[in-house]
Amino acid sequence: MGGPSGARVGGRGASKGRRGGVWRWLTAPFSLSGLTGFALWGFILLSIFATGLGFADLRAAGTDNAELSPVELGFTIATTLFVVSAMVVALHHLVAPRTPLAARLMSFVFYLIFAVWSVGFGYGFFWKELAGQEFTERQFERAIGDLSASVARTSAALELSERVTAEAAALAVQRAETEAREGRTCANKPASTPGEGPLMRSRFAFADRARNLGDEVRTSWVGPVADQRLRLQRQVDALVKRISPPASASVPAAERAVLEKLAMASRLPAAERRALFTGLHEDSRAFSATANDLRALHAEAFAGRLVQLANEVGPDPARPGSPDPARASDPGYCWDVVLNEKITAAAAQLRSVESVAAPEFVFLEGAKATRAAFFGLISWLAGAIGVHVEGGDGFVFDDKAFLALFASIAVDLGIVFLTLIGLTRRRETDTVAALAQGQGQPTPPRLSSILDD
Repeated sequence: MGGPSGARVGGRGASKGRRGGVWRWLTAPFSLSGLTGFALWGFILLSIFATGLGFADLRAAGTDNAELSPVELGFTIATTLFVVSAMVVALHHLVAPRTPLAARLMSFVFYLIFAVWSVGFGYGFFWKELAGQEFTERQFERAIGDLSASVARTSAALELSERVTAEAAALAVQRAETEAREGRTCANKPASTPGEGPLMRSRFAFADRARNLGDEVRTSWVGPVADQRLRLQRQVDALVKRISPPASASVPAAERAVLEKLAMASRLPAAERRALFTGLHEDSRAFSATANDLRALHAEAFAGRLVQLANEVGPDPARPGSPDPARASDPGYCWDVVLNEKITAAAAQLRSVESVAAPEFVFLEGAKATRAAFFGLISWLAGAIGVHVEGGDGFVFDDKAFLALFASIAVDLGIVFLTLIGLTRRRETDTVAALAQGQGQPTPPRLSSILDD
């Protein structure tokens, strides 16, 4: 009875085994071994993809159009496949239990070489995806911001010059009116009396010349620079704040179109964004050149004319504390200490206006931005060990660069981890198979030895 029952149980077990074997093709990929192999191949393919694209970008950055020819692209793909495959093979021999010591050491050296290659170029790919476009926009914002700041400083100096000149002109009018009303405004003529006369007419004529010179400074120099500064500031605000001017703002249609593009620069195609940034930077350089030309044309000229006006109401050039004896017989000569100092200060203010510095800007996006990030990584690593190396085009190793480096390292660490797990499970499987075949178990005693005992 035990025999048939055991046979029935065995039959049911075999039947279940056959049914399990039918669905094994579906369940095997979701087993621990299947998921381990799937993840390992996924990390290997991701490493090939990231390393290949990063290497391709670095090579393309040295070309004129930042693109590789089919032959160069094929060479890049083949090199990446060889490097990553060699890295995996070196890792396998490094962690395999039966690898000789010499081969293990050699595998360790070559694994480090190939892993550095993979991590470095993989970092370039991940950085490009995380921060490549943002890097270009920030670099352009810094360039335009520096230019805007330089223009703002120049404009502030010009506005101060205009105000000082206008105040000098207003003071000249005020002193002329005081002379007409009360007299005694000239240090060389303390007893002058109010009313019509050569001195009063001279004072009002001088006031008219000072006022006309102030108007000329504003219309010929300060005004054009101020208008262009406002336009540049609107462009910077649109780019940095991501907002276009409201419909109620009085802005020309062509300028409004440019401002709207700047506000949505991050969503523009790369070619259109490149044309926009490059064109805007060229306009900014042209503006700075115009501002510097105006400064060279007007600064010294207007300052010289102000000095001439100051000399008309100034003291003896040889003895600053005394009236000019050469003009003692001139009935219109007035040594006005207050007005002389005011106009002299206005002339010095005009001479102090600085030129506008136009910062350089190179459009770095795509392959060229990846190259900048790659050399920025080298600079950061060298700085960590105390070696100074120039980075790539003002690149700053920020949090996104660190995240890209972490992602690239994580891919290779995933390959290492899953390779170790695979080898561990393979040893367990080999041990179980050996036990099933009777290997590794104690040898049963022979019948003759039992009978002898």
